[in-house]
Amino acid sequence: MENDKRPIRILTNFPGLKQTLLPEAPARFDYLNEDLGAIQFLARCFRSDLLILNTDAKRVMLACALKWLMPLSPSRFKIISVDLIVRTPKSVRGHLKTFLQKLLFKRVHRFILYFKDLRGCERFYGIASDRAIFVPFKVNALESIQRRVAKEDLSGGEYVMCAGRTMRDVKTFVEAMRRAGCSAILHQQPKDLMAAHGTPAWDGDLPANVKLVIDDSNSHEVFLDFVAKARLVVIPRFKDDIGPAGIATYLIAMAMNKCVIISDGPGVGDVLTNEAVIVRPEDADELADQIRLLWNDDALRNEIAGRGQRYAATLGGDDRLYRDILRVSFESLFEKRRRTGRRHDVAVRHTLPMTAAIGVRQTSEDAK
Repeated sequence: MENDKRPIRILTNFPGLKQTLLPEAPARFDYLNEDLGAIQFLARCFRSDLLILNTDAKRVMLACALKWLMPLSPSRFKIISVDLIVRTPKSVRGHLKTFLQKLLFKRVHRFILYFKDLRGCERFYGIASDRAIFVPFKVNALESIQRRVAKEDLSGGEYVMCAGRTMRDVKTFVEAMRRAGCSAILHQQPKDLMAAHGTPAWDGDLPANVKLVIDDSNSHEVFLDFVAKARLVVIPRFKDDIGPAGIATYLIAMAMNKCVIISDGPGVGDVLTNEAVIVRPEDADELADQIRLLWNDDALRNEIAGRGQRYAATLGGDDRLYRDILRVSFESLFEKRRRTGRRHDVAVRHTLPMTAAIGVRQTSEDAK
């Protein structure tokens, strides 16, 4: 940078990023809104040092296209993509779209991800370990959860809860509950919202022990009410997931002292060790066996829930995550692209205590 004393100019759609989180690195923040046009967005990119975009693939691609079209531009802004949503392409059109994204994403300087298993990301999107940095996610609604935990014992529960909306394998959950036989709820949001996140709304028959709940409240507090009454929280995922699904949900459940059963995949076996029960994706028999076991074994269920709760406690809330994102982004301004010896090693940047569980564990060849 020409003048190291001037503030770093940051353009972002992250309203939570602010100077007080990292006072040692002076910065000026320019916040994007949803209705900003493409031309206005690109013009503001030129006036920035860092472009930090959260789950906004469209703007990431626009900024990448600008860099491809104007490689000699005096603007040297660097693109930092946070929590990019990636999906396995399943059609000719999907493969063509993914190929275009792969070309454009070459202009992204850093991908900040909440998982470590990059096999699918590298195969389809060209996102490899030299540009990917793992930052642990946060516990959503942390203050509300802390108040609830302080006031009541949440270790019990009335039902098994299928929770969350992103890429949930509802069919396997229903079949597993048919075999397990204990009481359960299938918690879903309205049909269009579920579809937008890759989860089919359930419209088939349910066994007598499973109740369908359509929650249209769009409220964290209402969701926490359902979790509070659960004995087990189940997050069923698909075999072909190449991105994370269920991280926010399992951290909420863990923070509320709930035992979590989750299908393996990115963000699970590559991040967790023994803080949850990890099962093979799309395996109704194994899922049913684990549900029956943990429904009846209070000691084992509470032991796993306790490990999960301690892990969630190390992660903190919004400020810890945003501070880590800022630190990684600032570092990216001044360092050259890393070259690692092993192809799938992912750099880790975090401000967590060293006791935080961030070890790598692969539990299934199906986690691709």
